[in-house]
Formats: sequence, structure tokens, C-alpha cells
Amino acid sequence: MSDSIDHSLVRLSALTGIPLVRCTVSNAGILAEGGRLAGVSEGKGLVVALTRTITSSAAIVMPEDSAGGLVRRLGRWAQENPDAWGAALNEFDALNLALTFSVNHEILDDPREIPDGLWRAFAIECFRRSPAKTKEQITESLVQVAWPALALALNGILEQDEQAPLSEFESLPEGAVMSVKVNRYERNPLNRLRCISHYGCECWACDLDFEKTYGPPAAGFIEVHHRIPVSAMGEGYMADPIRDLVPLCSNCHSVAHRRNPPYQPWELRELLGLAPKKPELPIVGTETSDIDYVLSGVSVTFDGGATVPSMPSAPLKR
Repeated sequence: MSDSIDHSLVRLSALTGIPLVRCTVSNAGILAEGGRLAGVSEGKGLVVALTRTITSSAAIVMPEDSAGGLVRRLGRWAQENPDAWGAALNEFDALNLALTFSVNHEILDDPREIPDGLWRAFAIECFRRSPAKTKEQITESLVQVAWPALALALNGILEQDEQAPLSEFESLPEGAVMSVKVNRYERNPLNRLRCISHYGCECWACDLDFEKTYGPPAAGFIEVHHRIPVSAMGEGYMADPIRDLVPLCSNCHSVAHRRNPPYQPWELRELLGLAPKKPELPIVGTETSDIDYVLSGVSVTFDGGATVPSMPSAPLKR
């Protein structure tokens, strides 16, 4: 079980783009192994407790003892964005997961009925019956219950940051002196995870699976390309992760942006001499895109619509 928790945390870190480190969760009467947000001061982040029985898996996401600021952010976001909150909860239904949500230590009869007032505590518990025997099956069962709960919490916390310092994530291409804008739809971990849960972690263009190529350390690694341009994002726009996003490997993602407008994923397959993929991607209103979500969690766009070619940090050799 210990190895499965370690592997689950690696998978969750790759899937969300938010690094997690192993810890013992001892909070609100819960004692279990799990992980916490890396790079956040002790006691001021989120923890996810992972538990497993012979027939089921469960995950509980909650704030640490001194994380009142994160709790209030999630509460404000839920109260101000009821439609987005409801859409996030729909994901649990789609995955046949049992959800228990509590605010201020009171379990909500209906999580869609968002409590008013100040949130001081919350807990998101996700449960599913899923028999598992092998280490791989146990890891997969833990990931499947943990990522929706973790994404729901991160969704509200990260959604409010219209901009974030780029230096915390990655550097600009060499020689580029341009402004950086962070797209909140793309940084939204729930959008990223919904895209991956639909399409998988394989590159849509070249079929590369990082885990199959590099092994467990690369499990869940993939970049997610946004197919809708900023100009199409009117007021009230909500990204559809299945229609608007598509997973691409680092190389294909870089090649897509070697042209303005970028190559569409099916055009990349043509460049590689690969057969058309079925089913085809959903139709979007345009074939251009100038923002992307990368694993680190930052979207960048350049003033004046300029495209600056950049290579992945670790280019692959085919």
C-alpha cells in the first residue's frame, strides 16, 4: 500500500501540474497516509488522505490547520460562481463517484446548495467501490477517487488568480521580451483533468505515451493544448474541456506553434504520415489558438499576437 500511495502522488502531481509530497495526514479526526501541496508553508496548504480497503478506495481533501485563507477563497469562489461549481460537481456524477462535502464541519445534504457566509473549514470526500489486487490496480483506484476531489478544491483556489508570476513556473523563450498573461481556464486543474480523462494521456497527434516510453516517473505527463483563441472568449465564456482542449506531447505542441495560425492536431498527424484518427476531434468555431496550458500550470500569450517558436525543455528523439 505504501508504494501505491507514492505512485498515486506521482500520478496526481503529473495530472494536475501541482506537485505533491508524501505526508501523514492527521487532521479533523483523520489519520491516514497521503500527500500535501509542495512548496507551500507547513500548515497553510491542502492535504489529500488516501485510504483503501479490499473492495473500495477513498480520498479526502481538506485544508491544513493554518490554511484559513485557502478555505475562504474556495468559499467565495463557490458563492460567486454557482454555475462553475455545479459543473465541477457534475464530474463526480459522470465518474460514478460518491461525494461527501462538508463546510464548517457540517455535511451538506446537497453540495449544489452552496452555504452563505464565511467558510472556516471544508472537507471533500470521494468514495468508490473498486476491487483491486495488484499494485497497479490499487494505484489506479486511488488516483481515480483523488483527482476529482483535489481538482475541485484547486479549481476554486486557482481560478481567482487572473495572473501569476511566471518565474514560479517556467522561463520565457530566450530573447523574448513580451508580456505574459495567465489564462484561468487553462490553469484550471479540473479542465485539464477532464480533458485527460476523456482523451487519455497519449498525444493525440503522434500517439506517444510518456509512461510507456519512460516508465512510472513519467506517468500522467502530457501537455494540454487549447484550441480556442482569446478573441473567441467573450464574457461568461466557460471552457469545454472535451471540445476546446486536446492532449499533445512536448514535440507536437512545439511544432503546432511553428506556424501562425498553429497547426491543428490532425494536420500534425498528416505531417507525421499517420492515418486520420477516429473519432475525430469536436468542431470548434475557429482553427486558431494562441494560448496553451502546459504541465507547469501557466498559459502564455504574447503582445500583438506574435508567435515565438520555442522547443520543449526536454525534446524527444523519435
